[in-house]
Amino acid sequence: MLVAATVHFPYMTAWPDQAQPAHRDATHQGFKRISKAFSDANVETLIVLTSEHIVNLQPRMAPPFLIGTGAVHAAFPEPQFNLEPVTRPGDPELAYALIEYLYDKGMDPAHSSELRLDHGTTLPLQQLQIAPHVRVVPIIFNTLFPPLPTLKRCRALGRAIGEALRAMGVDERTGILATGGISHAVGAPGMDRNHPQFDSDFIAALVASDLDKACSYSDSELDALGNGTHEIRSWIAAAAAAHPAQPEVVTTIPYAPGWHTGVHQMLWRMP
Repeated sequence: MLVAATVHFPYMTAWPDQAQPAHRDATHQGFKRISKAFSDANVETLIVLTSEHIVNLQPRMAPPFLIGTGAVHAAFPEPQFNLEPVTRPGDPELAYALIEYLYDKGMDPAHSSELRLDHGTTLPLQQLQIAPHVRVVPIIFNTLFPPLPTLKRCRALGRAIGEALRAMGVDERTGILATGGISHAVGAPGMDRNHPQFDSDFIAALVASDLDKACSYSDSELDALGNGTHEIRSWIAAAAAAHPAQPEVVTTIPYAPGWHTGVHQMLWRMP
C-alpha cells in the first residue's frame, strides 16, 4: 500500500505564473515523484481522503465522513481553476466492503452513489496525471460545518481504513491520497498568508510518526490559523493508515508568494 498527501489549493492551476519559477517547478516535480510512485506500484484503485467545498456537504446534511460508492464520479465544473471536468471510474465493490468493515468497527460513515468531485480531488488527480483507468473511491471529511469530526476520530478512521485494506488483501493494488491543508484561510481575512511554523511543526510530527502530537490541536487553535487548516484531518487519517511507516518529505515550501500559501507533499512507502 502506497500513501501520499498533497496540498490542493487552486491557485497552482488557476494562476501558475504568479508563483516564483523555483516554487512552481518544485511543486510540479513533487507531483511527478508521487505520480511515479503510484504508477510503479501498479495502483488500480486510489482512495482519496479530502475535504470539499459545499458541493456534496451542505448545512442541512453534513456527516463527518462521506464515502463515494458510485460506479463513476462526475466532476463539478470549475473552469475558473483551469480544471477539466473529467469523470472518474469508481470502485463500488471496494467502497461497500470498506463501509461494511468500518460499520463492524463501530464507525458510521455516510455513503453516496452520486457524489461529485470538486477541486479538492480533481486538481491533485490532474496534477498527478492519474491514468483514466485507475478507479477512485473518494472519502470526504467535513471540515466546514461544526461540529467537525475530532482529529482523533480522523486518526481512528485512517487506522481502520488501513486495517480494512490489509484484511481484504487489496493493499498491494490500492493507494491512498490525502489532499488539502496545511494552514490557510478561504473566504476570510488572512487569505494571503499561511503559518509556516505551524506547518513545520505539523509535518515534523508526521515525519516522527507522532500522531498524538498531530492530533493535539483544538478546533479553536486551527480556526486561529485559518479556516482551511481544518483540512489537516485528511493528512492525519493518511498517516494513521500508513502507521508505523514514516513518510518521506517530497516538497516543503514554507511560503510561496503569489500562491499565498505553503506547499507540502509527503509519501509513505509500506515495507
